[in-house]
Order: sequence, then C-alpha cells, then structure tokens
Amino acid sequence: MNLVRIAASAFAVAMASAAAFAADAPPPVSTEPQNTSATYGDWTLRCSRTAQGDKEVRVCEVALAFQLQGQQAPFAQLAIGHAAAKDPMHATFLVTPNVAFPSNVKLTVDDKDTQAIDLNWSTCIAAACRADGEFKDDQLKRWKALTAPARLQFKDSTGRELTIPVSTKGLAQALDALAKA
Repeated sequence: MNLVRIAASAFAVAMASAAAFAADAPPPVSTEPQNTSATYGDWTLRCSRTAQGDKEVRVCEVALAFQLQGQQAPFAQLAIGHAAAKDPMHATFLVTPNVAFPSNVKLTVDDKDTQAIDLNWSTCIAAACRADGEFKDDQLKRWKALTAPARLQFKDSTGRELTIPVSTKGLAQALDALAKA
C-alpha cells in the first residue's frame, strides 16, 4: 500500500511541477526567423526582428567587416541602414578603441571627393568606438554606382591618419535588397 501512496504522491508532485513550469514557460517561438542574413559580394544584408512594445519591428542594414590579414575577428565594421523606411539612411562605423579626439571619420570615394560623408564619433567604450553620419540619397546613388574601392579615413590615438579601403563589391546589390527588405 505504501508504494501506491508514494507513487501517487510522486505523480501529484510531477503534475504540479509541470503545471508550474507551463505557467512560467516563455511564449512560443515564431515561425518567422528572428535574424536573417544574405551575402552580396563582400557586403552582408542583416535583418533582425525585435519587439517594440506590443508590436514586432524588423530592422535591416548592410554591413562590411574589416579584418587584418592573419586575424580571425574583424577589427572594424561599416554598416548602412535606417531604423524605419521613412527615416534617412545612416552610416555607422565601429572600430576597436584607438582613435584621436577631436576628430571625425570621412567616407570618401577618392582623394578628390568633394561629397565625402562625415561620420562623427558618438560613443567610445572599452570594446569599440562608434561614428555615425547621414547617408543622403544623392550620396547613396553615387555609392551604388561605384566599381572601384572607396575608403574610410580617420586618425588613430597618436594623430596618424589611417585609410582603410572599403570594398564596393556587392554593395549595389546589397543596397537594392535592403530597399526591398
């Protein structure tokens, strides 16, 4: 008889635990992916779904990672995108901390570029420094037509001017896909 009572008690505890677990269970997983990416040449289109209040929002950007030869992890990243379709496009540059202040970042086509995109340093933490700037429609159109590499220019902490080549391989296709995302 005691085995029946023990088994019944164990069953009751298990059922109560299951009911408590079900009450604390996270909401079901959506059938839509939370994050997606697609590669176009050297550029990657990244999209994420996030909750804003009671609705879900999809935010996308195109990004290019910069890696030093022989290193596994990128030391910098350039992203172009906007928070909402009606918002202007922005360029964001993230780099490991080693920048001069005051200074800014220039995104240029060549040495004679009169329509450089200025990115202003906005944040610098232990892991990275961030520079942001608006990417106007005429600049975007011009960049989509590029076939030669562009460049990012900024000063390191010693004041030395650094130039990083920016691949344009796949940029036009990635920006077209971003417009449809």
